[in-house]
Amino acid sequence: MTPFVSNDRLSARARYHEGVDFASNRNGHTVGLSDAWALIKRRRWLIASVIFFCTSIATVASYTLPETYSASSEVVLERKDIRPFATDAALTSLERDRSAAETEMDVLQSRQFAGRIVDELNLVKDPTFNPHASGGEVSQRFSDDIFLYPTYVLGIGTSSKASRIVPDAKEQRDRAISMLLSQFDVSRTGESLAVRITVTNSRPWLAVTIANTIAKLYVESSLEFKQDERTADTQRALNTGGAVAFLRQSTTQPLLITLRNEEARLLQSKAELGARFGKNHPKMMEADSQIAGVRRMIGDEVQRILSDLEAESLKPSARIVSMAATPNSPSFPRPGIIIPAAFTSSTFLALLLALMLETTDSRIRTGQRISELLHLPNLGYVPIRPTNSSSLTFAEAERSVYMACRYSETKQAHRVLMMTSCHPNAANASTAWRIATAAAADGRPTIFLNLDLQEKDVSRSTEQFDRYLRNEALLPDIIQTIPGLPEFGFIDATPAMSQQSMLLDADNMGVLMAGLQQSGYDLIVLNASPVLTTGDANWLSPFVDGVVLMATWGTTTEEQLLDAVAQLRLNHANLIGVVINQVIPKVHARYHNGGFVKTAQRVRDPVWKNGAVYDWNGNTAQPDAPTATSAARVPQFPVDA
Repeated sequence: MTPFVSNDRLSARARYHEGVDFASNRNGHTVGLSDAWALIKRRRWLIASVIFFCTSIATVASYTLPETYSASSEVVLERKDIRPFATDAALTSLERDRSAAETEMDVLQSRQFAGRIVDELNLVKDPTFNPHASGGEVSQRFSDDIFLYPTYVLGIGTSSKASRIVPDAKEQRDRAISMLLSQFDVSRTGESLAVRITVTNSRPWLAVTIANTIAKLYVESSLEFKQDERTADTQRALNTGGAVAFLRQSTTQPLLITLRNEEARLLQSKAELGARFGKNHPKMMEADSQIAGVRRMIGDEVQRILSDLEAESLKPSARIVSMAATPNSPSFPRPGIIIPAAFTSSTFLALLLALMLETTDSRIRTGQRISELLHLPNLGYVPIRPTNSSSLTFAEAERSVYMACRYSETKQAHRVLMMTSCHPNAANASTAWRIATAAAADGRPTIFLNLDLQEKDVSRSTEQFDRYLRNEALLPDIIQTIPGLPEFGFIDATPAMSQQSMLLDADNMGVLMAGLQQSGYDLIVLNASPVLTTGDANWLSPFVDGVVLMATWGTTTEEQLLDAVAQLRLNHANLIGVVINQVIPKVHARYHNGGFVKTAQRVRDPVWKNGAVYDWNGNTAQPDAPTATSAARVPQFPVDA
C-alpha cells in the first residue's frame, strides 16, 4: 500500500475512526417503525407460514366441528322471607342478600335438582345423555360384538368384557345427570336477582326444552319448599303449645311486642292488686277485663299474620320472566368469530416467534454490529458474484476495500496485507484476489500470494515452486502475470504448505517476503487459510503489516468472529478491519441492514476460483509465462541438510 499520505489526508481517516468509536461505544439504539418493518420483511415467510397454518386449521375446524345450539331462559328470584312473621311492608323493604342469591344458583346446579330434570324429560333413554341407551355408542358396540361373536369363539377376534356389561338403572341415571350438568350453566349479572339458565346441545329443540323445563321445575320446587316450610312451622307451633305460644316465642314484630308488653304490665298490676283485694273486687275485675282485651288483640294480630303467611306460602319464591326460544344458528362453532380471532392471534404469535428468532440470530449482516463487537471498522461490503459467468464483476466494492486499507495511519515503505477468514468459503480467496487486482488496476504494483490450502489446485504441478524453494530457480520464474494488468502478479504457494512438502517454513517465508519487496511490488496481498480451520494465519501474522478479516454475510456468527479475532491477537496481529463478503445487495437493502453495497463496474478483472484463473467471460485464462529478469538473484532460501 502506498505509504506516502500527508497529514491532512489522514484527517478523513481519523474522522472515520471517530465514527467507529461512536458506534462501538453506544449503549443501545432506538427501535423505530423502520426497524420493525425490516424485521417483518426479513421474517416474512415465517410470519406468513404461521398465520396461514393457524388460520387454515381454525377455518377447517370451524366448518367440520359438530354444531351446538344454545337456548336461554330467565327467572327472577323474589326477595327471601328471612323473617317469617314480618309484615307486608317489611317484606317489600328487605333486600335479598348476595349469599342467598348464590345459594339459589347452587341449588339450580345441584345433582338433586338435575335428577328431577332427568326424570321429567326421561333423559336416561336419550343416547346423547346415556351411552347405554338404545342407539347409544356403547349399545352400538354391543351390537357389533354380537355380530362378531363367531370370531370370538374361533379365537380370531377379541371382545371387551366391559363393553358388554350394562350398568344398573341408578348408575345410568347418574351418568345422565352428569351429562346434563355439563350442558347447562347458571349466571347472573352483578347484584341482579335475574338468573339466566343457558343450555347447550347439538339439537336446538332439545336445548329449548331443557332450558324451559329447568325454569319451570325451579319455580315449582320453590313453591313446594315454601309449603314444606309452613308445614314445619305449624308442627313446631303445635309442639310448643299451640300456634299462639309459638308465635309469642318467635315473633319480633313491633305491634305484637307492644301488646305483649302491655299484657305483662297488666299481669303485674293484677298481682299487686291481688295482694290487697279479693278476686271479686271491682279493681280486680277491671284488671281481668283489660288483660282479656289485650289477649284478644294479640290473638287477632296472630290470626292476621297466620292468614298472610298462609297466602304467602301459596306464592313461589321465583317467577319466569323469559322462556327459551328456538335458536336459528349454532352457538358453536361460529366461523365469523373463530376465523378472525385465529388470524389475529396467529399474527401476534408469528410476530413473537419472529422477534425471538431475530434476537437469537447471531449471524453477521451489518458493519455496525462488527464495530460494536470488535471495536474495528467495517472496511466495506463485497457483493456476491452473479451466477451468470458473462455478467460484469463488481470491482468497485473491492476497490473501496483496497482504498480503505491503503489510507491507514501506519506509514511504511512497503505494505504486506494478509487476507483471512473465520471459516472456509470459496468466495474468500476470490475476494482477496479481486482486492489485489483492484490495487493493480489503480496503478500500484501488486502481487497476490495464495497460501490457502482450501483453494489448492491439486491438478497443477508444484515442481517449479519447489525448485525455487530449493534455490534451483529465480523468483521471477515463479511469478505469473495476467494479460491487461501489467502491474499485477500472483504466486500460488499452497503446494509448498501441504503436509507432503512443508518447504515453506518461517525462515523461507521471511526470505520470500524480502525478495518480493525487493522486486518492486508496492503491495503484497497474502490469502491465508481460515483462522478457525488451521493455524497458518497465526504464524503468518508476524510477516505482515496488517490483517483484514473476512466474514461471510448471513453465515459467519458473532461467536466465530470473536474466536477468530481472539486467536489473531494472540500473535499481536495488526487487525485493520473486517470485510463482509457474499452480500446479496437487493436483500441487504430490502432488509434495512444498514450500509451501502457498491455494485458498480470499474474493471473487468480476472477471477481466482479453485486455484485457477478465469477471465471475465468465465473462460480459463492463460497466465503469461514467467519472464526472466536481470542476472541479479534474490536472497537464497536455507535448505535443510
